[in-house]
Amino acid sequence: MGAYTSEEIDRRLALLAQSERRAIIRYLRESEADTVPVGEITRHLRESDATRDGRDDIAIELHHNHLPSLATTSVLDFDSSSEAVRYNGDELVEMLLESIPEPHTAVG
Repeated sequence: MGAYTSEEIDRRLALLAQSERRAIIRYLRESEADTVPVGEITRHLRESDATRDGRDDIAIELHHNHLPSLATTSVLDFDSSSEAVRYNGDELVEMLLESIPEPHTAVG
């Protein structure tokens, strides 16, 4: 484990503060593909959160919020023209994410 500045820790914590971003990272970590289409991530988020009823809202949030934010710290690469996402990993994000429990979804 490397030494991290307060700023680096704060940036990573801010990224992980939103459950959608944690779900995106966990999904990409588990994927065996080098790149994942944005539509596949949208579908995953839609299926994993029954309280979300708008696919368009999720897609908009991915394009304009979550994916660009994760890309600014190089956690992933997001190519909006090809709709492709590549997970790069980040040691600090991985370490912090491991300390955050995954939510359990209720099955109806």
